[in-house]
Amino acid sequence: MEQHKLTIDMSDATIEQLRDHHFALFGMHAIATSASGAPTIWLSVHYLERHLEVAWSETYSMFTTRHATQVPSTKVVATHNYPAPLGSVLTVAGNDGAGIVTPGGPAGHMEIDNAGRVELGAGLCAHDTHGMYQPVGIFDLVDVDLFQPVPKVAFFFSPIPHMAGEIATRSLGPGVLLDYQMARNRSLEIEYDLHNGWSTQNRPFARPIAANEPLNPLLLIRSSALQALAMQRQRTTSR
Repeated sequence: MEQHKLTIDMSDATIEQLRDHHFALFGMHAIATSASGAPTIWLSVHYLERHLEVAWSETYSMFTTRHATQVPSTKVVATHNYPAPLGSVLTVAGNDGAGIVTPGGPAGHMEIDNAGRVELGAGLCAHDTHGMYQPVGIFDLVDVDLFQPVPKVAFFFSPIPHMAGEIATRSLGPGVLLDYQMARNRSLEIEYDLHNGWSTQNRPFARPIAANEPLNPLLLIRSSALQALAMQRQRTTSR
């Protein structure tokens, strides 16, 4: 379990305007995958303060759902959810997405095998700021899907109400993509101003996200290496 933290410093004027217009902070988590899918809102923070600290643990689960829609603004609801460490395999046999978790998957990855005949939705969840498992994306589960959490997160302030698990294929407003591979002690700091946006200059760990920018290329890393590994794992499990 790895604790990560983000500190956002804001002026009194920015905080006052954010509160007056009912803004909230929303976060989305990057992931590498062998499957096609769509990113989802992972966390939300509604209590805003001048020196805002957002903390979460990189703790994961694998989920399945019978409703595999990837339509934007739809909320993903897990039918089954299985907390597990990296390197685990979820073998799904039931038509409703029920399965069994075992060790033996590729190191640093999560594997979901569909041993049944029904196409399902699946993906990874990660702990949010409240320690609740929330989906970081929704993906087609046909045969074998592989997932690898990527230490990059996107944050947005938005006055529009959103929910954790909601599919979002475009940015919720001007945002920032933070690379925690560059974080010392898994902690980053950044400033935000309502008029000037995120202070990304001279911060190699921060990349600005434009309003309405497509999020799939930023948050879903469709890996050819994982696709090849998934095909190899599929041949192994089908023997």
